[in-house]
Amino acid sequence: MTEFLFTPLLMVLGSVALAAGAVLVDMSSPDWPGEVRGLFLRLFPHDNLVSMLRVVATGLVTVTTLTLSALLVAISHTATTVAPVVFDQFLRRRANQAYLGYVAGCATYTYLVMAVMRPEWAGVGALLALALAAAALVLLVFMGYVMIDQMRPTSVVRSIQDLAFKARLRQLPLLARSRARPLLDGEPVPVTTRATGYVVDISTARLAKLLAPTGDAVEVAFQVRIGDLLAYGDTVARIRGGSEAQRRTVADNVLDCVTIDRVRNADVDPDHAVEQLGNVAWAATSTRQNPDVALASVGALRDLSARCAAAGIPDAQAYGGPLPVVYDDAMQRRIVAALVDLVVVSTSSRQHQTCAVALSTLAEILPQLGERDRDVAVRSLQRALPATLSHVASVEMGRGLAKLRAAFDTIGREDMADQVRDMGPRLVRENGLDDGDLIDHLDDYDITGPRPFRYR
Repeated sequence: MTEFLFTPLLMVLGSVALAAGAVLVDMSSPDWPGEVRGLFLRLFPHDNLVSMLRVVATGLVTVTTLTLSALLVAISHTATTVAPVVFDQFLRRRANQAYLGYVAGCATYTYLVMAVMRPEWAGVGALLALALAAAALVLLVFMGYVMIDQMRPTSVVRSIQDLAFKARLRQLPLLARSRARPLLDGEPVPVTTRATGYVVDISTARLAKLLAPTGDAVEVAFQVRIGDLLAYGDTVARIRGGSEAQRRTVADNVLDCVTIDRVRNADVDPDHAVEQLGNVAWAATSTRQNPDVALASVGALRDLSARCAAAGIPDAQAYGGPLPVVYDDAMQRRIVAALVDLVVVSTSSRQHQTCAVALSTLAEILPQLGERDRDVAVRSLQRALPATLSHVASVEMGRGLAKLRAAFDTIGREDMADQVRDMGPRLVRENGLDDGDLIDHLDDYDITGPRPFRYR
């Protein structure tokens, strides 16, 4: 209902109400002045109206069928890269919901009017059905273009990118009012779940109401994040501090603050969008396809990381003050993980340009990360960098490695900078070349002019 059906169902119910109003107007038409009623009956004979309603009703059903068939055909053509994402985005777009609801409502309206039509009526309801059907045909042209545009991978990526940032903004109250690490010690009381599904939301308002009697004496440390998949018996949170009675009271009610459902809610789950972008890029990189889809996804991930780093976490007072709640914000780590996956998987398709862009994007992201996220990113890169040696010694690869080396210098990881520095000659040797160090070549000059980086 919340994902797709609410808007179409609301429009169908509106069409039923409109049909009821049109029928009431037609029922009152015998009492109209004779000239007006006679003019309607001469211009629109009853038999013609009935025939028109039959054609309109059949045509609207056909239009709906063709629309859904075109969607399925388009999805089948993009099945290797973005098919699940396309379908998910199609369902969530308000314009698509409104159009399908409008066509279904027009068909419902037409059948209702046709069922109660009388020869002595003026036919106002039938004329309104004709106007609605004409509008549906006009909208079909726009809907056809919108559907085709939505199947473009770049449109899909942009839609996911916008959805992710909006979800991030909706998640800010939880991030602002919670803390990154536990502050209380003692034997924790674990809270396990009997439900199965995804963590859809964690309500800060319910947490504030639950923890108000205990103040800062009791701490709720969540072991899960929004978007995590839970199974029966999984630990959701650990309750520390306070008396045993207080811990038990909080433990018995904390699950009421957590919403679990069978599908993820992209409106408040930015990690879901990050995983979708990563999956799209992974599918495009793991096969021998046009790398534009992967490059667009990498660009979206870079933009998301930069926007989230620039926005930061607002002060807790803006949302009602801090809460004794521990919640781990892992969005930046998920972005880094998606990019590192591309570095590794690009070896199967030999898409050196995708690997180079992923390395350059990681170089842009590293200085923006917090200490904890940066350490995780560095460890991941340390284990994934040897995969780059299977690529060709292209200018793009040299540029990506040069940027990554500069980023390691910036954050003070000279050991990693040396590791990247050593990969230049190794990459050249692996390709059977003898042109010196690829990175040294780019230190002084690039195809776009002098490089803006400073190296040790």
